[in-house]
Amino acid sequence: MRIINALKLKSGLNIIVLYDGVCNICNSSIQFAMKRNSKPPIVRYASLQSKIGSCLINYYKLPNDLSTSVLLRYHISDDFLINNRNLSPVLDKNKDYSTDEVIDAELSLLPQPELFMKSDASLELVKYLDYPWPITYIFKIFPKSFRDGIYDWWARNRYQNFGKTDSCQAPMSGWEERILDWKEFQSSE
Repeated sequence: MRIINALKLKSGLNIIVLYDGVCNICNSSIQFAMKRNSKPPIVRYASLQSKIGSCLINYYKLPNDLSTSVLLRYHISDDFLINNRNLSPVLDKNKDYSTDEVIDAELSLLPQPELFMKSDASLELVKYLDYPWPITYIFKIFPKSFRDGIYDWWARNRYQNFGKTDSCQAPMSGWEERILDWKEFQSSE
């Protein structure tokens, strides 16, 4: 499946969260957020360990140390979807391309997303949850260095305090469409 199709982008605002798929507290947080995101935009998720997650990390040159969550906010216009229905990069037919090169070429066709990491990613996510959770966005008033310091401390201790699994956890029944790499889990079972 092409990466562009795998991202399931639609017209309007599209939110994708990359998270540590083996971290117990991270998985619990994603399950919590999915239950409380009942109106558009519907947030989609991909683990940092997944093919989709690693493609986005590599293309946007994000840290790949699993110590941060990342929120990508794509603004996709109707015109973009209409004009690019069969979105396909122009590649030299006489050259062999690696899978990564093809994926990068596909991603280059998309509008640049806004990228948020660490505490900014968490605070941006709460904006898309049902009431009363958006109220917690008020923590944005604290300096980023303070918020990220707390985030980094939490991230350093998450496995020790909450444990981890050997592989990415399966989503709750009925929520598979929100996990962008769910098909990847199914094929590995």
